[in-house]
Amino acid sequence: MNRYKSPRSTVPLSPITLVMLALTACNVPQTVLDTPFPTDSPRPSDTSIPSRTQRPTSTFTPAPTPVPSDLVWYAPNMGSRDYSGLFTKPEQWSAARSEIDVFKFYTQNVLDYPCTICGDNTLDTFVTAQAFQKLTEWGIAISVEAGAVKEWGCTSTEEFRVAKETIRNIQANGGAVAFLDMDEPYIGGELVANGKTCGFTMEQSADVTSQFIQKVHAAFPNIHVGDTEPYPYFSVAELEQWIVALEDRGVTLAHFHLDVDLENVRVHRRAVVADLQALAGFFHEHRIPFGVIFTSNWTAAGSDRAYFESTMDWIRTVNTAIGKPQHLMFQSWQGPAANGVHEVPINLPEDDLSAYSHTRLIIEGLAAFGQ
Repeated sequence: MNRYKSPRSTVPLSPITLVMLALTACNVPQTVLDTPFPTDSPRPSDTSIPSRTQRPTSTFTPAPTPVPSDLVWYAPNMGSRDYSGLFTKPEQWSAARSEIDVFKFYTQNVLDYPCTICGDNTLDTFVTAQAFQKLTEWGIAISVEAGAVKEWGCTSTEEFRVAKETIRNIQANGGAVAFLDMDEPYIGGELVANGKTCGFTMEQSADVTSQFIQKVHAAFPNIHVGDTEPYPYFSVAELEQWIVALEDRGVTLAHFHLDVDLENVRVHRRAVVADLQALAGFFHEHRIPFGVIFTSNWTAAGSDRAYFESTMDWIRTVNTAIGKPQHLMFQSWQGPAANGVHEVPINLPEDDLSAYSHTRLIIEGLAAFGQ
């Protein structure tokens, strides 16, 4: 996995940083991203979050209205070898699909630019497979992951431009984005990455994050904005301080997802069970749906089976600590493989015990939580 060093730990290079590196490598002109979107472009109106028992019936009102607290999310790896098969062979994951509430795309997959780590999983591929339309037909809400504070854009202007283009591409091809999941703005404000840094304090990062959210809500009032942040890079106390700083600026997060570096936890014997309990209690008090990302230890990304078994171990740990989180996020960004693509794990089929697929992992992971 491509990684960069931080003063606190070894942290994965984030997906949104990778897409900016790809855009730079491809010499995409800034004027492309600066091009304004027409205000009269068609926008699908259905941004409902369907329940698993009745899909779809409800429609979200403008943010920051609270969202359902019991959601299952799915984010396949950006370069997974059979990504398009999720839409061309839906019968191969019908059981897992019936459990999914939110499907999250990485920015790289839906920007109309080359992406070396995505393999064939480009915007054209998803448009051809009618991915966005089918998710809507299946009653599964669409989310995108986007940066809010990054070393390549410290004012929220560049980050919002990328997020807006991502959202518009989905809207123009039969979908409607219901969630925007911010890719770790707290850490994004302080880290040195690719020779660049914003050098922000937490307060400065909170200022820019608040500005980003305001821009999203002004342009897309029905999109709900949540946050993902890393642990144990940030301690429980620091994460709580971050949330309070956002709340002091009038921010009501739609959710908070915890990105746990499992190798750091293992090597440094972090008190992850106690910390999960503390965070779950804190977010309950603040009425923010709390979720945990279920992915493998990054050292166990060499095969589908290693990924599957490592992730199931993590699921069991979380279940022991806090039971089922409000949001369960099955997400992979593991890689790259020898070919340079982030492809582990395979997605299909869900019912072959010899295939350690992501959809099979969803079924067995949910069963571990008694669902």
